[in-house]
Amino acid sequence: MGIKRFFKNKIKDHNFIKNKRKLKINHFDLNFFKDYQFNFDTTLVDTPEVSIIIPVYNQIRYTLNCLFTLEQFDKDIFKEIIIINDKSSDDTLDYLNKIEGIKVINNTENLGFLRNVNKGIQSAKGKYVYLLNNDVEVQANYLSSLLDVFKTRDNVGAVGSKVIFADNTLQEAGCLIFKKSEIITIGRRGAIDAPEYNYLRKVDYCSGCSLLFNRIDIHGNLNLLDEVFLPAYYEETDFCQRLKYKQNLDIYYQPNSEIIHFENISYTGKSNGKEILLEKNRQVFKNRWESFFTNNMFLENGKINYNAHYKSPCVLFLEENVPKPDQDSGSRRFLEIVKILQKNGHRLILAVKHFDAVTDDLYVKFFRNIGVEVSMDYVNAQNKIVRVLDHVIETIQYVDVIWIFRPIGFDYWYKHIKNKISEKKIIYDMVDLHYLRMKRENKYIEVDKNREKEIEFFKDKEYFGMRKADAVISISDQEKRTVSENGILNTKIFTVSNIHKPICNAAVQFSKREGLLFIGGYNHLPNIDAVKFLHDMIMPLVWKKDNTIKVFILGPDFPEDLKQKYQSNTFQILGYQKTVDYWFENARIFIAPLRYGAGVKGKIGQALEFKLPVLTTVIGAEGMDLEDKKTASIADENPENFAEKIIELYNDEKLWNTLHSNSLLPLAKFSIEAQDDNIKKMFNYLGFNNSSL
Repeated sequence: MGIKRFFKNKIKDHNFIKNKRKLKINHFDLNFFKDYQFNFDTTLVDTPEVSIIIPVYNQIRYTLNCLFTLEQFDKDIFKEIIIINDKSSDDTLDYLNKIEGIKVINNTENLGFLRNVNKGIQSAKGKYVYLLNNDVEVQANYLSSLLDVFKTRDNVGAVGSKVIFADNTLQEAGCLIFKKSEIITIGRRGAIDAPEYNYLRKVDYCSGCSLLFNRIDIHGNLNLLDEVFLPAYYEETDFCQRLKYKQNLDIYYQPNSEIIHFENISYTGKSNGKEILLEKNRQVFKNRWESFFTNNMFLENGKINYNAHYKSPCVLFLEENVPKPDQDSGSRRFLEIVKILQKNGHRLILAVKHFDAVTDDLYVKFFRNIGVEVSMDYVNAQNKIVRVLDHVIETIQYVDVIWIFRPIGFDYWYKHIKNKISEKKIIYDMVDLHYLRMKRENKYIEVDKNREKEIEFFKDKEYFGMRKADAVISISDQEKRTVSENGILNTKIFTVSNIHKPICNAAVQFSKREGLLFIGGYNHLPNIDAVKFLHDMIMPLVWKKDNTIKVFILGPDFPEDLKQKYQSNTFQILGYQKTVDYWFENARIFIAPLRYGAGVKGKIGQALEFKLPVLTTVIGAEGMDLEDKKTASIADENPENFAEKIIELYNDEKLWNTLHSNSLLPLAKFSIEAQDDNIKKMFNYLGFNNSSL
C-alpha cells in the first residue's frame, strides 16, 4: 500500500469513528418546562389506535422529558397518553395538571408499579397498549415501527424496543430464557449499530419499559399483568410467557424502535429489599414456567447460545453485492429462499463483498426489517471499527452452513474463511453457469485473444467452488446434468430454482391489451443484447406489417446512450418501475429475444405468473420446460422468424388464449413447495434434519 493511500485510509477510518451514530438526549431541567407549552392533540378520542401508559412516582423532570420526546415523533398515530400518578410527593401533579391532551389518573394511595400499569390498562381505550417508563426518551419511529410488526407479521403477542443507555451503549436487544430459567439480556453494553442487534427477531421477552401489545387477549379479556408479582419484578417476563404459551403468540424485538432509558430512575426509593423481592418473584416465575425452557445457555464452544429458538442449521449467506429483489431475478430468487428458510425457523445472516451506501442502504434496511442479520462495518463500544470480514469470521462460530453465491464470490470469501470453517458445511450456489453464458456470448460479440482465457478462468473458479463445497446448487436440472457430466458428484447437486407464484389479478381481455413487453436488469449483457436485437433487427420487420405495435422496455440501469438512440413513441424505454403489475396486466405479449445466456430466466417466469403469453427463443425457454404453441411461443434466433411469431401471436386471439390458459402449467416445478422440498433434501444430505429447535 502506498503512503498516500495509507494516510487516506487512516483519515477515512478516523472520520468513520468520529461520525459514529449517537442518539440525541433532550434531558432538559425543570426551568425549561416552567413556561413550556406542550402541544398534544386535545381532541377527545373514543377509539385511539394506541394507549400509552406511563406510571410515575416523583421524578417529574424525567416524566416531562419523556412527554417532550413523545410530542416530537409519530404524530400521525391516533393515540391517548395515560399517566398514573402514584401519589407523588414532589410537584409532579402540579406540572401534569397544566398539560392539555393527556389523561392523568391520580392515586390517593401508593399502589406500586404493577398495579398502576393494570389500572392504566383498565382505563385504556386503544386497540394496543404501549407500556412506557417515565425515565425514557423516545426516538423517531419509536411507535410506528412497533406497530409495523403487528401489521406485517402473524401471531404477534408483544413487541419491544432497542433499549439504550444514556452513554449510547446498548442496554437490551430483547431477552432469552434458558434451562433453569436462566435469563440473558441480549447485547448489554454492546454497540447500538452492531449487526447482531439490528434485525427483527423473536425473543422470549422484552423489557416493560417500552412494550407494545394488544389490549384485549385472544379470549376477549384484558391483557393484564399478574399481581402475584406485586409490587414489581418479573411481571413483564411472566406476561410475555403467558402470551407465548397460553395464547400461542410470538414476542418480537424491533431494533427500529429506539429509546434512551435512564435505568433505575422509575420508582426510586420505593423498592426496599429489592434483592429479597427479586429472589421471591424469581422463584414464583421458575415454579410456573421452568418446564418450558429446554435450551442450554451455552454452545459446545462455550459461546452463548443466541441461536436458541431457531432450527438448525443456522445459515450464513455470502454474496458479492447486496440483493435487490425489485431489480433482478437473482435477487428475487434470493428473497424467496430467505422466506422459505424463515418459514422453517432458521436464523439467517447476510454479508456482501461490495457495499454502496447510496444504492444499497435501502435494501440493507429491507432485509433487516424482515429478520435477516446483515453484516455492516460499524464502530464498537470501544470505538474500534469492526469490518464486515471481521464480523463474518466472528459469526462463523455460531453458524452451521455457509451458503456462497457465484464463482467470484466463492473465490473471495473462501480465500478469507477457509481456515475458520472446520466442521461447517459449505454450499456453492452457482446461480447460473457463467462460463457457459460467456461461451454462448462469443457468437454475438467481438472476441479478442484473451476471451478464451477469461472463459477458462471462470470455468476453473466455478468448478473449484463445486469441488470444495459439501453441496452444490444448480438453477435447473439441465445445468445439474451439465456439471455432473463434468465430474461433479451428482448426489451432491441440488436444484433450487427461481420461485414463481400465480398472480391472482383480474385478467384483461386480449382486445383491450396492447404492445410488447420486455423487462430486465441492464447490467446484465444478455438483456442489452436482447434489446439491441429487438430494436435493430426484429421490430423493423414487424413495423413493415404493422407500425402501430408498441414496445415497452422496463428495468433499471438502461444505458443512457442507447436510450437516447432508441427512445420513440413505438419503442419506449421506461426504466425502473416501482411496481410492474400494470405492464404485465395490459401488454399483449411478453417477448424475450435472448440470443445467449444460461440458467433459468426469471423474467419469463414472472410473465407466466401474470398469465401473459410469452414469446422467446430456445435459450430463453431453457430450463423452463416450455412447449411451443402450448405454454409459450418459441422462435429461433432468426429475426425473420421472431418477427413472424410476433405478428402471429399479436393477432391470433385463439393462440393467445391457449397460451394464456396454459401459462401456469410450467410453474409447478418453480413453486415454493418444490423449492422448499429441494432445500430440505439438501439439508438432510448435509446432516441436518430440520427438526431440532
